[in-house]
Amino acid sequence: MFSAPCEHIPLSQTREVAKLLKENDNFLICPHIHPDPDSIGSAVGLYLGLRKLGKNVQIYLPEATPPYMDYLLQHADVQLEQPLDMNLKMIFVDLGTPKQLHPAVKLVNPWLDLDHHLGPVTFTKYAFIDQSSPATADIVWRILKDLRCPLDKTIATVLYSALVFDTRNLTTPTTHPETLRQAAELISAGADPTYINQMLNQQKPINLMRLMGEAFAKIQSSLDDTLVWAVISQEMLERYGLEETECDYLISDLLTVATAEVILLFKETKQGYVKVSWRSKCHMDVNQIARQFGGGGHHFACGARISMPLKQTIRQVVSATQQAMEVALVAA
Repeated sequence: MFSAPCEHIPLSQTREVAKLLKENDNFLICPHIHPDPDSIGSAVGLYLGLRKLGKNVQIYLPEATPPYMDYLLQHADVQLEQPLDMNLKMIFVDLGTPKQLHPAVKLVNPWLDLDHHLGPVTFTKYAFIDQSSPATADIVWRILKDLRCPLDKTIATVLYSALVFDTRNLTTPTTHPETLRQAAELISAGADPTYINQMLNQQKPINLMRLMGEAFAKIQSSLDDTLVWAVISQEMLERYGLEETECDYLISDLLTVATAEVILLFKETKQGYVKVSWRSKCHMDVNQIARQFGGGGHHFACGARISMPLKQTIRQVVSATQQAMEVALVAA
C-alpha cells in the first residue's frame, strides 16, 4: 500500500480545499468501512457537487450498505471494484486512519482526507480536519459553498440526512447556531425532513425489533447504573437473519436510560472481531478509552474494532471504562 506524507490545511481554510478541487479533474471518493449516513451522504454530496462542475468523479464502495441507506446512493456512480488508476485522486470522507478503510481499498493515490474526528491524519497528501464540525457533511457543505456549487434537491437531501444522523437530530454538543442555519438552507434547497426521518428512523425490519427486545432484556449495568451496556452476538444475528450493520440503532435507544452516563454496545462480527461503541452523556471523555483498544472518534462518541473473543472483549472494555469513570469521579 502506498502512503504519502500529509500536508495539513489550516482548519479555517475550506477555500483551500475548494481551490485544490478546482485545479484537478479526476477523483475517486471513498467512505469508511461499514459506512454510516454521514460517510455515505458526505461522499454522495461531494460527488454530485463535483459532477456539477464537470469533474470526472466516482465513488468506491466495496461492500453492501443497509437497505435504509439506498435512497442516499441512487443518484451516484458507485464502483464495487476499485479502478486502479493513478490519475484518480482518492478523497476519503469521514475517517482519519487507514484502519477505518475496507480491506479491499488500495491506497493507489491517497490525495485528500475530509473528517471531523480527533487525531492527526498522515496517510494522505492533503487533509482538512475540523474537530469542531458536527458532521463531515458540514465540511462538504462549506466546500461546495466555496466552490459556488448550487444546491439542488438531491444534494440537499443527502447532506441533510448526513447532518441530522451524525448530530442525533441536531442535539450533539458540536451542534451550533450555524448548524441550524445550514439545516434551514438545505431544507430551503429541497430536503424534506419528514421523508428523511422516515428513511433514517422508520425502516427497521421486524426481526430487528425482536433482536432489540432480546438484547434489552439482557442489558447490564454497573456503578449504580451509570455504566450501561448491551451485547449482540453473532449467534443472535444469525438467528434473526440480520447483519451487524443493521443494529446501529440500538446505541441511540441505550442513551435514553435515565441513570446512564456512559453507554457501551458490543457487536460480534462474522469476521471474528468485535465492534465496540462508546457514548457519553456527561463530561466523560470516552475517546481516551477507545484509543486504548486501537479505536477513536469524538470525546463523547467513538468506537473500536477489537480482535478478541466476545466475552474477553466485554470483560476488558467494561473494566477499562469502569476504571476511567471512577478516576473521573474522583477528579471531579
